[in-house]
Amino acid sequence: MKKFNYRKTVVVLLTFTSMASGLSFGSMTTEAKKVSSSMVLKAPAVKRVKVKKRTYYYNKKGKKLKKKILKKGKKLTVVKKAKKIKGKKFYLVTKNRFVLVKDVANIKSKIKKPQKQPVNQSTQTNPGNSTNPVDTDTPANSANTGTTQPTQNNSTIADFSISEFRQEFLKELNNERTKRGLSPVTEDSHLDEVVQERTKLLPDNFSHNDSSGNFILNDFFNKAGIVRKTTAECLAMFPWGATIDRSNNELINAKNTASSALVADNMLYEYIYNDAQSNWGHRDILLAPNDKTIGLGALADKKSGQIFSSVGVIY
Repeated sequence: MKKFNYRKTVVVLLTFTSMASGLSFGSMTTEAKKVSSSMVLKAPAVKRVKVKKRTYYYNKKGKKLKKKILKKGKKLTVVKKAKKIKGKKFYLVTKNRFVLVKDVANIKSKIKKPQKQPVNQSTQTNPGNSTNPVDTDTPANSANTGTTQPTQNNSTIADFSISEFRQEFLKELNNERTKRGLSPVTEDSHLDEVVQERTKLLPDNFSHNDSSGNFILNDFFNKAGIVRKTTAECLAMFPWGATIDRSNNELINAKNTASSALVADNMLYEYIYNDAQSNWGHRDILLAPNDKTIGLGALADKKSGQIFSSVGVIY
């Protein structure tokens, strides 16, 4: 089965600074590991289909899963692009579960008249009282992060909330640190402001350095007069409406559960558990015993559909 490729910059920079002046000390920069190309994470397009006759699921080798019976009329969410396995066309339903293209029919979407909704409904959805049925075969986030997500919502990237993102990222980061016997870090509002300004550069320059090779975040901290011993930064971009299947680290569709908290959860997971390409540099930054304070920046780029984020760490 072809994996849905996702791409991210994995350069990690650490610049040592003078505690007294906040100026670069010896301009020493270390890098975890450089990767020659960075790529954009894209979620697969999906559609709804209905089973035409009694059939079965198949695995990625085209073998019928006889215990997984699909009854006529069963509705499924599948990846639009069909995949050929042993000469037959299949749709991917979820991890290692496929259905024969010939056994299902497309469901035509019905256009409904827009209805007036409370302005804050999307942020007050009660999963226990959702009126939308849950499709157990819809590709969804397989991870249990402890974050409660709505079973279904109509959120778009325009609904991205920086406050919700920051709250979730800090909570989950400190959970990871506590599990390892490390002291929790605190979030500083002044650092947040500085890092947020730095984050605004990411859609046009997804890099730790400017065109002259200067460490961008370090320059921002210096100009803001932030006194510190070290500066470290983690960068990420992640698409709205997607999530990581943590059983295989593949990107899957999650439009029905999209939220700012879900983006934060996925970014942190990538930093901590799927960072081998950068020689675990991001993980080492976020789980360093000496970490004291962080600043979080994030923005939604509607043009690319990506959420860009910078995490600045100092002590």
